[in-house]
Amino acid sequence: MRDQFQCLLELQQVDDRLRALALEEQRLPQRLREYEAACTEARQQLVQQQAAIEQSERQQRTLEREIAGHQDGLRKTQGKAHEVKTNKEYSAVLAEIALGQQRLEALEDQLLALMEATDQQRQASRVQEQRVQAALQELAEQQQQIQQEQVLLRRNLAAEQEYRQHTVTALDAKLYEQYQKVAAQHGGRVVAQLQDSVCSGCHLKVQPQLISEIRLQTQLFTCPHCRLMLLWPH
Repeated sequence: MRDQFQCLLELQQVDDRLRALALEEQRLPQRLREYEAACTEARQQLVQQQAAIEQSERQQRTLEREIAGHQDGLRKTQGKAHEVKTNKEYSAVLAEIALGQQRLEALEDQLLALMEATDQQRQASRVQEQRVQAALQELAEQQQQIQQEQVLLRRNLAAEQEYRQHTVTALDAKLYEQYQKVAAQHGGRVVAQLQDSVCSGCHLKVQPQLISEIRLQTQLFTCPHCRLMLLWPH
């Protein structure tokens, strides 16, 4: 019977390892999704920056056309100065020329500021392109690493499953059936051991009489509190 109890304990241990490996395997895609999200975010920022640059370039072209129109209008106004016949008309033309020059200077200043801002946007875009490439490189490295981890995990899972089958073969069929039933009821937890008169499953104290019977290891007992299979410690 003691050999059967040892098999139960080993079966619990291998099932614990199998659950841990399966959980680790499930977490691998989540790790990859984090790097995919970082790439997506970097790309979106780059697209936004490129759109802002295109908008600035359109504004720049609009300003350049407006400046060209004002320059043409200013030249025409300057030409009027040679055609006027009275001082009043001449003064009015000069005032119009001065106003046109002020407007032209304001537009040229606005264009210069926009050109400088666009240059800064292009520099930021180049930096962002480097970030996108770095994120893609990191994603590729993580994909390779995760693939390697998946291969190793599946190898370990296969080895543990083979060991589990070997353990189950050595276990009494009715005992294994009981094991499966308890596992289904307790989320995979089946076996507990006595530790200083306390059940390792629920951490509640076990009566001395039951401890004495468990110590004999002649039959299987369950914890009166949590109903796990209660074994004498090995």
